[in-house]
Amino acid sequence: MKFGINGVNKNIKSGLIGVGGVNKNLKEVYIGIGGVNKLVWSAFVAPVDRLYHCDIGTYKNYELNIDTLATIKTISTPSTLPRGIGGIIDRLYHCDYNTDKNYELNIDTLATIKTISSPSNYPFGIGGISNRLYQCEFISSINYELNVDTLAVINTVTPPSDNPSGIGGITDRLYQCDISEKNYELNINTLATINTISSPSTTPSGIGGITDRLYHCDIGIDKNYELNINTLATINTISSPSTYPSGIGGVKV
Repeated sequence: MKFGINGVNKNIKSGLIGVGGVNKNLKEVYIGIGGVNKLVWSAFVAPVDRLYHCDIGTYKNYELNIDTLATIKTISTPSTLPRGIGGIIDRLYHCDYNTDKNYELNIDTLATIKTISSPSNYPFGIGGISNRLYQCEFISSINYELNVDTLAVINTVTPPSDNPSGIGGITDRLYQCDISEKNYELNINTLATINTISSPSTTPSGIGGITDRLYHCDIGIDKNYELNINTLATINTISSPSTYPSGIGGVKV
């Protein structure tokens, strides 16, 4: 298929078109050729933000509604003690505190795509921004930046607190929580602290988000929260679908 662009015919093979600098999937495309309408497009299918959650009580992973935090899907986790879940654009990751494993998961089925040994002996959280992935270790108090493909360590930094319990972000901003009931915004490059706020949670266990919305969970009182991305104040509080919510985060578009 060819389009005339600035006087030059461009070949369109993949069914993608740049919209606002981002490729969007197109369906049923039509164009008039020789007096006959040929299928070029009728609509594009835009990807959507998706939110996920895990628990250590029933060893489950969940997909949640981004507005109500109601359960859309429940799947048994590949891990024996799931502690963290979160992602980047169109990719989702998960970590296991018991066997020290990191997983990449299929965003639709939550099936395991890849399993890699974690750099951490006590992985408690995993999540990222649009194109960068991070992990935190609870006992030794370490933050890592990981390669999104191999899950190898790119950088290691001391976190702002002892016992970090979650890490994740929105498109271009990164956050962390810890057992001392604090939430932090971190610099995406240095992992230095930008902002520190008391958590609404009594036992913060996970933090992460989608494109422009941030979520948090509490393993002590089984609550999920939506937080303001600037102030970290609570926007919404919902009972978790699990008895021991241990991680929350999503994929971004």
